[in-house]
Order: sequence, then structure tokens, then C-alpha cells
Amino acid sequence: MAALGAAFASGGGVLAKGKPVSWKVIDDALLRVNDAPIKDWNVYQTGKKRDPLLLQMGDRFLLIEVHDRRVFEVDPSKIERKSEEVEWDPSERPPQPLGTSEWMASDMGAAFKIEAKIDAENRVLDLELPHPPDIGDLPSRSTAPTRRR
Repeated sequence: MAALGAAFASGGGVLAKGKPVSWKVIDDALLRVNDAPIKDWNVYQTGKKRDPLLLQMGDRFLLIEVHDRRVFEVDPSKIERKSEEVEWDPSERPPQPLGTSEWMASDMGAAFKIEAKIDAENRVLDLELPHPPDIGDLPSRSTAPTRRR
């Protein structure tokens, strides 16, 4: 994951420069800002990767590089919205991140929690991302028909 974070931080070594990437919604995520829920928001990931994340709050987009503990303001006019996803080219990331502090990223068992304070706005983002279900933990089911009594 560190290599992936480094590739994104360097301007998209993994992704082709100048080519939009599809970002898909993470279902069942939770967001609070200063301990209050937000009405209009979504969080997106590329493929199965959860670093970086693209956070939408209303018309505002933030790129969150979890491993590098950085948050960038993304120009919303560069993002193409589709029904359940958005397209954006990570090479268009601004050169300077927002000033942040009080970073925390931890695994809480059923979810991964990310907290960061945007210093200039005195806002604390609290984002919880559910872990994908581990299908291997489900009991195996026989394909033979069963009889009910």
C-alpha cells in the first residue's frame, strides 16, 4: 500500500497521466464533520484500493491520501459525474495539500476510521469505511436440495 500511495503522490506513476480514472462509491461509509452528520456527501475509491479516496461534500471534492496523511482540494469542474461514480484524472491534483493536523487512521474491526483536522477551517473530518465482507467466513452451503419438516 505504501508503494501505491507513493505512486499517487508522485503524480500518478501507476495511472496514465491525462487519463480520467473511474472512482466508485463506497457503500455504507459514515461521515461526520465536527461531530455533525453531513447531508449531501459521497466517498469514492478506485477499484478495490482505499488509498487515495475522493470525498465529495456538496459541490466540494477533497482528495485524501491516507498513507501520506494529506488532503487536497480538487477543482469540481475537472470531475465528471455519473450516476454511481465520478471520473477524475489524479494527475490534476493540486501541488499543495491543505494544512491538516490531528491525523488518525485505525482499524476498528468492522470498519477503517480516518480522522483529520483541516486547520484553516477548524473542521475535523471523521470518516468510517466498512471492511468488505470476507466471503470465506460464510458457512458453505450444500447444492443438494434439503427437505423441510
